Amino acid sequence: MSIQTVDEKYLYNQWPDGSKLYCGNALELLPAFPDDYFDLIVTDPPYESLRRWEGVGTTARMGMGKKGTSADDPTKFFKTISNEDLPKLIREMWRILKFDRHSYLMCDNITLPYIYTTCGLGFGKAPDICRDEGIFPEWGNVKPLIWDKINAGMGYHYRSRYEFIVMFDKGKNRRLADLGIPDVLSFPRVAGKEQIVPTQKPLELMMLLIKQSSITGESVIDPFAGAGTTLLAAKNLGRKFIGIEIEPDNCQKIVNRFNVLQEQMSLI
Repeated sequence: MSIQTVDEKYLYNQWPDGSKLYCGNALELLPAFPDDYFDLIVTDPPYESLRRWEGVGTTARMGMGKKGTSADDPTKFFKTISNEDLPKLIREMWRILKFDRHSYLMCDNITLPYIYTTCGLGFGKAPDICRDEGIFPEWGNVKPLIWDKINAGMGYHYRSRYEFIVMFDKGKNRRLADLGIPDVLSFPRVAGKEQIVPTQKPLELMMLLIKQSSITGESVIDPFAGAGTTLLAAKNLGRKFIGIEIEPDNCQKIVNRFNVLQEQMSLI
């Protein structure tokens, strides 16, 4: 997976198979990757919608409280991608993905309409993304999946226990590995000591998506690596991977997870 155009000053770690982890802003690094390069994209960006809870005392899962109180700790929040940047992200996803391949973009119910509008699927709305020559790079198919977290989360209304996973097809609809899997995927949320970062996704969920939409030896990219769950899933399934993560602390956590895996494998 040699990439000559990506500035190596952003390289945080490289594995023996050529898989890499870059520490930097995904929106700045993605344009450096070649066209039609990756076999699969699986990612969970930190959306602007997360900030709706900032300072109002409902972000306990991030260790933050109401603004002005002793529980308010803005340093525990993380950088988010704005809704205005979604067209740029989705355009880059289309560009770097090979034809007849899949992409999975996780989101909440507030961000889903922005994604649909960006793809030209909003009511009476033209697409917000286009190629340089002004031609809209249409996705062959856009389908929302449901991640059922099984256990309900906290809340003051109906308790939340699901998120969306928007599946994009670039080109023809590549056959999934198992056509018997429904569009509601049930995996318990990550909690307790296993949770390394907020909004962390289950390893089993990421492995399912990767197994469904790629084969051994193909390449996977996660531009918002977080705790590195997508990368770890790709490694477990024999795929090469590229990860991008903006927070250096998270990058080190990812490397630590891989070191633990390597130690476990050496004991088998």
